[in-house]
Amino acid sequence: MRALVILNSHAGDNETQVLRDMLRHHFSAVRIEYEIHEVSRGDRLVEIVERRLRDGVDLVVVAGGDGTVSEVSNCLAGRSTPLGIIPTGTGNLIARELNIPEETEAAIALIANAPRTRKIDVMRIGKRVYILNASIGISASVIGGTTRKNKNRFGRIAYIGTAILEVLLSRPQHLVVEVDGKAHSYRAAEVAIMNCGLLGRMLYPRGPDIRIDDGYLGVWILSIKTVWDYARYLIGVIAGWAANPEAHFIKVKKIVSIRSNVPLLVQADGDIIGTTPVDVEILPGMLNVLVSEKPVPAQEYKAA
Repeated sequence: MRALVILNSHAGDNETQVLRDMLRHHFSAVRIEYEIHEVSRGDRLVEIVERRLRDGVDLVVVAGGDGTVSEVSNCLAGRSTPLGIIPTGTGNLIARELNIPEETEAAIALIANAPRTRKIDVMRIGKRVYILNASIGISASVIGGTTRKNKNRFGRIAYIGTAILEVLLSRPQHLVVEVDGKAHSYRAAEVAIMNCGLLGRMLYPRGPDIRIDDGYLGVWILSIKTVWDYARYLIGVIAGWAANPEAHFIKVKKIVSIRSNVPLLVQADGDIIGTTPVDVEILPGMLNVLVSEKPVPAQEYKAA
């Protein structure tokens, strides 16, 4: 088997050389031939991966964060070539959603030990595909306002300061959310389109379940008018209330479109990708990812 490893050393705090040593140890043990491409600023990852696929690569592995995994998935969606994930980023939501170990060596060992392949859904926005979610409003502003330097230095808590400021400054906007041809009008501070059950359960604990391979997207709309409304909603999330008057949830079978009176930032998989209007289409079962059957302790992988 031939593998291409995309290594984004800026996606987290893992020591690059240690990771390389782990790859050599586990991949050589099962006779996986591989080459490493270390990501540099300005790299055209899609072109690089496409070229290696034409050369006959059987497996593409990403050692990086959600943004790098999402970018590389553009080359693999609709292909039989599987994706292996070594989560070294800030949030690692894709790995967490798929029960891929966050511990680096355990993730490498999982890939080497021939796990099963899981077909997952992706979202198409314009000419690109994304895996986790897309959103406008507070979350997009938080992502746009949090620097990479702070993310690398502080990890997930880097978003907290920006989030507090954005909540204080946020104002609800008039939005038209069209789901599978049916339009809904809201005054909302946030609209999130979710392909990830982990995010769905965090934001809407008692809402309809969304899975990354169920053929649906979930649209979550937060209609808040004041900071106190937002605080009440967050308390509801933490408490797991069955209903919350500020939150609305709609399931999407095919496509959702969002329009606003003024251009609003749009993020997808943790990166700002433009402004409204935006159309998001679900592509069911289009990406093959190497996963385990269930979460397994890191030491069990190491012993394999």
